[in-house]
Amino acid sequence: MNKSFDREIFSRGALLYGSNALERLSAAKVSVCGLGAVGGYAVEALARMGVGAFRLFDFDIVEGSNINRQLCALASTCGRKKVDVWRERILDINPDAHVEAFDIFVDSNTVSEVLSGSPDLIVDAVDTVQSKALIIGGAWESGISVVSSMGAARRLDPLKVGVSNIFNTSDCPLAAALRKELRRRKFQGKCMCVYSKEKVLPETHLNIGGENTKKILGSSPIVTGVFGLNLANLALREILEKSR
Repeated sequence: MNKSFDREIFSRGALLYGSNALERLSAAKVSVCGLGAVGGYAVEALARMGVGAFRLFDFDIVEGSNINRQLCALASTCGRKKVDVWRERILDINPDAHVEAFDIFVDSNTVSEVLSGSPDLIVDAVDTVQSKALIIGGAWESGISVVSSMGAARRLDPLKVGVSNIFNTSDCPLAAALRKELRRRKFQGKCMCVYSKEKVLPETHLNIGGENTKKILGSSPIVTGVFGLNLANLALREILEKSR
C-alpha cells in the first residue's frame, strides 16, 4: 500500500484519537475468538480503526441463516469457512494488516493456541460457557487483557445494551452461568463485558420438515451490531490504555 493511501484510510480516526493512538493501534495484535454476529462487528470496527495484526479463531462455516445478522454472510460466501472469509475481508480493508486464521473450536485442547502468539488483547465472542471461561481464565493467568460479549440473542432493544465488569451484570443468563464457572475456577481478575439488561424472549422452534424441529435463537442485526461495536470500543480502550 502506498503511504498516501495509508494516511487516507485512517485519517478520520486520527482526527478523533490522534496520530499517536493510530500508531499504537497499528502496532497492536488482537486475537478474536468467535466470528459470528457480535464478533464480526467487533473485527470490522477494529480493522477499520487500523489494528495491525489479527489472530482469528472460529470453526464454523457461513450459512444462509447467518445472512440476517453477520457481516461476513453473503450469497457469495455461503459454505465457506468464516476464518477465511474474514481474513480476506480484513485484508481488503487494510492490505498492510497481518492476519492469521485458525479453523478451530476453542476448548481445553486448543485454548493454548488462543493464548499463544503474544496478543495485546483477546476479544471473546464465543457462545459456550466452558469456552468463555477457558479464554477469560487463561488470559488472566497469562496476564493478557480480555474483553467479552454476553448473550445478544433473543433481545430486541439496543438501548438496553451496556458494559460492565462481568461480576456486575444483571438479567443475562449467560453472564450468570459464566460467573458461576469463573468462581469455580478461582478466577480473581476483572473482565469488562458487553451485556443486555433486557429480559430474554422465549426460545422458539423451527419446523424443518415432518416431525423434526430445530431450536432457533432469534436475533437482530441491530442488537448484535450494537453488541459488537461496544465490544470493539472496549477493546480499543484497553489497547490504548495499555500502550501508554
